[in-house]
This record gives sequence, C-alpha cells and structure tokens, in this order.
Amino acid sequence: MPVSRLIRLSVLLLAAAVIVVGTQSAFAQNSARIYGAITDHDGNPVEGATILIEFTGGLLRNYELATNENGEYVQIGLASGPYNVTATAEGLGTLLRNLTLSAGLEFELDMEYLAAGAVDREGLAAEDLAKLEAAETTSAEFADGVAAAQAGDLDEAARAFDEAATLTPECGDCVRNLGIVEFRRENYESAETALRRATEIDPNDAAAFDALADLYNAQRRFDEAGEASAAAMRLSGGGDNPGAVFDQGLIAWNAGRIDDARGLFEQTLTLDPNHGEANYWMGMASLNGGQIPEAVTFMRTYLEREPDGRFTTEATALLSQLAP
Repeated sequence: MPVSRLIRLSVLLLAAAVIVVGTQSAFAQNSARIYGAITDHDGNPVEGATILIEFTGGLLRNYELATNENGEYVQIGLASGPYNVTATAEGLGTLLRNLTLSAGLEFELDMEYLAAGAVDREGLAAEDLAKLEAAETTSAEFADGVAAAQAGDLDEAARAFDEAATLTPECGDCVRNLGIVEFRRENYESAETALRRATEIDPNDAAAFDALADLYNAQRRFDEAGEASAAAMRLSGGGDNPGAVFDQGLIAWNAGRIDDARGLFEQTLTLDPNHGEANYWMGMASLNGGQIPEAVTFMRTYLEREPDGRFTTEATALLSQLAP
C-alpha cells in the first residue's frame, strides 16, 4: 500500500478515535451517578436488598440492582430529573426516598431501617409528614388531658382535649372526653355541643350517648336522657353496659317508677360492683320502701366509694338522721 494512503488511513482512524473518546466524555458529564449503603437499625449492612431507581419525569426509565455484602449499591448513567429510590429487604420492609439529579452530579443516598414501630419520616411526603406530626401532637395532648382529668385539674384537661380536637377534628375520643370534662365543670352548653359532635363523628359511640344521658339527667331533660340512654344501651350490646343500665334507672326514678328503678340499680351493681352512685340510689329506693338498715348500708358504701361524689352532702345528712 502506498505510503501516502497509509498516512491518510492513519489520520482517519485517529479522527475516529477522537470522536469516540469525545462522545464518552460528554456522556459522563451529562449523566448522574447515585450510590450509598443500606443498614438496619443497629447500623449493620443489609446484603441483598433490592434497590429500585425509578425516573418520574415522564419517561419509563427504571433501574434495579442489589446491595453487596457491605450493603452498598451504585448506579451510573442516570439522566437529570426526579427519581423515586426504593430499598426493599426481606424481613425489614421498604424504604422510599425522593430526589432530583442534575447533570454530572454524584449523589450519596444512605438509607437506614428503623426499629419496629418507628416511623420513617424521611420517606414521607410533606403532606403526610404534617399529618403525622399533627397526630403525634394530638396523642400527646390527649394523654395530658387524661392525666389532668385523673388529677382533678379539669381546666387543664379541658384545654388539652380542646387542643387535641382542634388539631384532629375527626378524633371522636378527644371530642367525647372534652364533653365529659365540660360536664364535670358544669359548662352544660359546651358539654352538649362536644358530645353531640362526638356522636356525629362516630354514630356508634355508645360512651358519647351514655355521657349525653348523664348530662340530660343533670338538667332534668328526661325525655332526651331516655333517648340517649336507649341509644347507648343499644350500641353497647343491650343490658351489659352498667352506665347505660344506670341511666335507665335514673330515668325510671325521675318518672316515678321506683320499683323499676330499683331493679335497674341492682342490675347496675351486678354488672359493676364498684359503681358508686348506684349505691346511693339503692339507698334512696330502700329508704322509700321503709328499709332503713339497707338504706344505711347503701349510703355508707356510696360514701366509701365516692367520698367526693355529687351526693356526698345528701348521703352524709341522711346517715346522720338514720344512724346517728
């Protein structure tokens, strides 16, 4: 082959090589690389976890790989744009991260599995994270409300339950407990509003209807008390709810059906031997029937179980007359 032709051929080959090298360099500069490690909640590497890298920018570009013995993974040649990165490991579950890659970017994405029951906050969208934080605050306020109510601090209990209900309006337990606390504070209008709201949130909330019955009885709204008590009894499975049975006893008493009321109070104590007010009303029924020793026993039992109850003054005064 003539020398001149060899020279021309060599120049062409060199030019082709330059073009190839130049193309590879441009590709490297215009693509992104992602790498990282997957560990469990103790920091141990997770081998064999499936890593799914999904492009979410409108085109179907998915990459699937697995972590090595050190829990590591790497994927090169990724186009710029948004991605979902999912790590799935048997027995540990799934982790999800969202990210956006830019040309030439090397992105390190480490993911750690949490202990059982923990929440993977990094994998949550902003809206879901806000909901989680609201739920956690609601739970904390609810717990504060319960503790305050048990300690007798009704003002703090009302504040906490109101805050919980404001944060999570669909929390029926929060609204019902707010109503009960307002009833105990004798804020009857607020109590009724809250308790009715609780029955709207959950029409099967027997406890809310039971509390409504107590509220209406205290206000001598006996027809409404009867309706609420009947609903509580129906929703709680008939006559197995001591509170609902007790309310029916009060309604019968207020209607002048003393024998019926006594039977219902007796049934209440069978279902709940520690029920305080049932003893008070059994004492009143016994007194009405001229059974003085029984009345004394029931009144003493009431004072033992509810020394600061609603009828402490009345029970103490009756005992001073019946058993001086």
